[in-house]
Amino acid sequence: MRFALHAVDRAMEFALFAIFLAFSLVGGLQVFNRFVLGLPLSWSEEFQKFGHVWMVFIAIPVAYRRGAHIGMDAVLVRMPAAIRRGVELLIEILWLLLALAVCFYTLRLMQVAQFQESPALGWRMDHVYTGLVIGSAYLALVALRRLVVIFRPALAEELA
Repeated sequence: MRFALHAVDRAMEFALFAIFLAFSLVGGLQVFNRFVLGLPLSWSEEFQKFGHVWMVFIAIPVAYRRGAHIGMDAVLVRMPAAIRRGVELLIEILWLLLALAVCFYTLRLMQVAQFQESPALGWRMDHVYTGLVIGSAYLALVALRRLVVIFRPALAEELA
């Protein structure tokens, strides 16, 4: 189980790297074409927008898994341990609900978006929205892992 979860984590991090690299290269190509060749690319801005959307929705669960999101814990650290644990549990449940809601409503949106194409690239818009589904599914997986650790601390190392 640990190996599979580790592989998923690394795959998501590699996807972030690949997406960032792709839209950075396209941005550099656009600058070169516009200012050196005088021939701006008509599709680069749209490509970069879609890349940013994918990157953000995949980066959210990666940062959440690493504990890198900014948190306001000034009140939380002053709470008694039992209340703190309850609040932490509520936070994990809310993350899971957010992930499920984003996934559910994006899938509904994709049913309509399959009939639309992006203007510059000609890509079907449901393919563009797939990044939201992937990111929210990964977010749900991370939230479930963290919930299991709350209820079964002995499994923390197995799911880390």
